[in-house]
Amino acid sequence: MPKPTFSTSLVAFLLAAAVPCLARSTTVAGVEAPSSIGALSAEAPMQVLPWYNGVFQNIGTNWACASDPPIWQVRVAGYAGYSLVPPDRTPAVGEVFYTHLVLSHPGNPCGGSAIGIELLLPAGVETANSEANPAFCFAVSGTNNRLFDLGNDSGYGCPQAYAQGLEGLAVRAPRGGIGGGAWGLGQGFWLELLVPLRATQVQFGDKNITWRVNPDLGVVGYPKVPLLVNGDVIFRDPMEGNVLMLDICGITPTPIGC
Repeated sequence: MPKPTFSTSLVAFLLAAAVPCLARSTTVAGVEAPSSIGALSAEAPMQVLPWYNGVFQNIGTNWACASDPPIWQVRVAGYAGYSLVPPDRTPAVGEVFYTHLVLSHPGNPCGGSAIGIELLLPAGVETANSEANPAFCFAVSGTNNRLFDLGNDSGYGCPQAYAQGLEGLAVRAPRGGIGGGAWGLGQGFWLELLVPLRATQVQFGDKNITWRVNPDLGVVGYPKVPLLVNGDVIFRDPMEGNVLMLDICGITPTPIGC
């Protein structure tokens, strides 16, 4: 598969990245873990949080690079979701939980896509980034099927604060990304962004967590998931010992590093 041909190549960014499993209260699992994770696991039982996901959406089309006669393809596809408490309990008011956006790039528009991403939250829901519960950003390269932690990447990083965007909170690569904080993807690439949230009021499922995905000029899609948050009084450490699994580690073949 041809790799992206941006002036600053995504592949150059990704190949410089390592793939740690972060030793924090909330942990991303399914990736190669350093020895420190073993010590953490021994101290506290791990609880894998399932995802409740919305519908997979196609976003935009493209003319397949160099095809003649033209072959039209889906440019980007993806879905949104949020974490539950096992086995299938919704988060409670005041409790930290995570939303994620999972994007694939099946199309091959020659130069790939520079994707702008925003997060639109319903009233009564806010971001909850902290040292204990950070955002996570991972990608799978369509060139070598390897998982990369973009939070450690010199060209991307993973945003822990969010300025106002066109419609919601701008989720931009803090080290510039492909340009202006955009996330660069080419054919066969995957991206998964995970952002911690907290609800200040009960959510009844009539409002959505929505991600705004802008892969090309004038092309916008809105992967979303209806949010349910209960009003139960709970007494448990927020996210302590919890593990978040990466959906992109479930693709076939399994990415190297998962």
